[in-house]
Amino acid sequence: MDFYFQENERLEIMLRAITEDHITKLTYLNKLFSRTLDISSTLDLILDDICRTLFKEDLRDSLREFLPNYINYLAYKIETKRDLIESIDKLEGIIWQNIPTIFQSKSEDNLENQFREEIQKIDKEIDLSPNNLDLYNSKIKIFIYFNQYGEGLKLLDVMLGIFPESEKDIQMKKASVLKSMKKIQAGLDIINDLQEKYPDDNDLVNYKAYWLQYLDRKEEAQRLIQDLVDRIPNNGMYHDTYGEILMYFEDYEEAIKEFQDAIELVSDEWYIHQTYIKLGICYKELKEYDLAEENLEKGIELTNKSSIDPDTKDKWIAIANLFLLQIE
Repeated sequence: MDFYFQENERLEIMLRAITEDHITKLTYLNKLFSRTLDISSTLDLILDDICRTLFKEDLRDSLREFLPNYINYLAYKIETKRDLIESIDKLEGIIWQNIPTIFQSKSEDNLENQFREEIQKIDKEIDLSPNNLDLYNSKIKIFIYFNQYGEGLKLLDVMLGIFPESEKDIQMKKASVLKSMKKIQAGLDIINDLQEKYPDDNDLVNYKAYWLQYLDRKEEAQRLIQDLVDRIPNNGMYHDTYGEILMYFEDYEEAIKEFQDAIELVSDEWYIHQTYIKLGICYKELKEYDLAEENLEKGIELTNKSSIDPDTKDKWIAIANLFLLQIE
């Protein structure tokens, strides 16, 4: 059986909202950066939802054949879909902060030429100012933007020799690149080595909690971040991290408490728009829809006012709007 939908017709809008909601929740809440997308279980969840609300149960088998192509269509049609799956979380902002955004959009037709042009441009700047760490960081960002992770790792190794005083920052960027390559354990090994050299660095504890989360080591991640917020209760970023980890493992009630603590402590920090959006998602998962809507809309408002780059801004607004759409 074939299915034909008019784009933006009421039924297609509802189907799109349900499909995007499940894909987004799976990738953003449960699978972000660390696990393989389980398309079979996702299809089951989508089918359960749409057969309960939009279609008759006897269409389930036909819809199962239809959905993969429809999901591919959405991935192609909606530019933010790729951004949502690869959404930049607070940790990425910490590791890559103060690096200028070079691109605002990708063009499939000229990516290779664009890559060469940007590398040539930054290489000329490095030749003129070979001791400028920011230029090297910008070159790393170019490699990552174009998925040239191997080249990025090579350059980071070179940077360690040129800028030994920035070892921690460079090594954390290396761990971040390895994470993008799904080499989570290798990134954790880097953090462990750094902790041996800098045993009093609490930010490394914060990073390690994230990496344990990515490896699904729930008890270790929670124990580590709990100890950190107990020792340093007035650091809003650590509470926000704790909230993310609890949210990842679907402990939404406890996550809400940590996000609220973060907001109370640091209402004007650069990442606080994300905190409101994550708080709204938690309320939505607990079916507290008024509070969900209030916090998601507050998150959108703060995101629009923030000075973050346009791509990151669009990602967070898209995430918030998808959950708002599900509430409506």
